Amino acid sequence: MLAPVTAKAMDEAFGPLGNQRNIIRWAFDKETSIGDVKRFELANIGHVIAQYKSENKSGLVSVTLARPYVESILKNKKKAEMLKAKLTGSTIEAVAKSAGVAVQQATNVTMENPVLPGGVGQEPKVVGNAFALAANKISAPIEGNTGVYVVKNVSTVKAPAIANHAEYVAKLKAQSASDAGRVLPALKSNAKIEDNRLQFNY
Repeated sequence: MLAPVTAKAMDEAFGPLGNQRNIIRWAFDKETSIGDVKRFELANIGHVIAQYKSENKSGLVSVTLARPYVESILKNKKKAEMLKAKLTGSTIEAVAKSAGVAVQQATNVTMENPVLPGGVGQEPKVVGNAFALAANKISAPIEGNTGVYVVKNVSTVKAPAIANHAEYVAKLKAQSASDAGRVLPALKSNAKIEDNRLQFNY
């Protein structure tokens, strides 16, 4: 006996049974009502007796279904609030002491590649804040991707002037070409389309 399976109209996979588009199509058929039961013959499996238990037209999922997706996010936000409250001091050394950590120096950090050393990884918000600081000023606590940071801008070196921008122009053109893919979704959102795909097997 299978545990209850949740599916959306355009899904193909039906829980552990894999691709069973015919079951999903039946569940979303206008003629199918809550409580209906139907037997499906499945190749290499045997048969399944499915019952249509309930539907959710609100566009919202239950707390039980949403929990695995949001629990870690909410926990991290709560941890960040607690860490921010601990980070006190007027100097970077005092802030580090209040948190029980050592001051670490990041060198050769750029806006184009906002990676912090020591295995920290991408932290664009932290690096952006660092570049916005005046020399020798420290930031307020910053909630990053992997932790809470306080940064001090020791020095900022301005990039030298470039005589030939052809390489960068070519790079931007390539990026712009890939952005053209956004046109179709924009057109779809403004078009009146009757979507009958859920009636078909893929």
